[in-house]
Amino acid sequence: MSIEHKRWAQYAQKLRLEQLPTARKQAEVWRTGLTGMTTLLGIVLVVKGHETIGDLASWTRVTVAVLLVMTFGGLLTATVLAVRAAAGTPGAEILLTGEGLREWTRHEVKIVARRIWCAALLTFVALSLLVAALGFTWFGPVSHPEKPTVRVVTRGDSMCGELVGTADGNVVVKGESLKETPISRIVSIEPVKSCSRP
Repeated sequence: MSIEHKRWAQYAQKLRLEQLPTARKQAEVWRTGLTGMTTLLGIVLVVKGHETIGDLASWTRVTVAVLLVMTFGGLLTATVLAVRAAAGTPGAEILLTGEGLREWTRHEVKIVARRIWCAALLTFVALSLLVAALGFTWFGPVSHPEKPTVRVVTRGDSMCGELVGTADGNVVVKGESLKETPISRIVSIEPVKSCSRP
């Protein structure tokens, strides 16, 4: 066997012995990234949450809220998995023999790899849910609040209907047709539930 082959064999042996610390370092990177994403999502939800979905139709608001809760739950679960992968299994029993330590290390490396894989999958699912929630906030139907129904009493008349607004010094009310009256002639404007007279 040549010197180069011996060196590669020694390097392979060294890497085999360092599998578990390497896997735990990868898990720590995942944990740090997931913690940052979960914190950022929480801050965005608190700061921009109501403002972002306030004008959406009610079913869209509920859908966005459910998607965001699922996103937050997925990221939190992925973070916990990454923490468990980085910290190891609590109370694990290690046989203090060479063979026992080797078997325990192989087992731990598999567990760490499985937890990192699950954390990555949950992160992908959570981010997909977040994209879906953003899609609903951008493209979802907007609720159109009903305009108030009012009774406008003037000096010689009264009219009732949906308050459209004001234009050129007139109040515009939509009943069976659009009606206008000058603001200077208005005696009172009162909200009513309907225009039917008692």
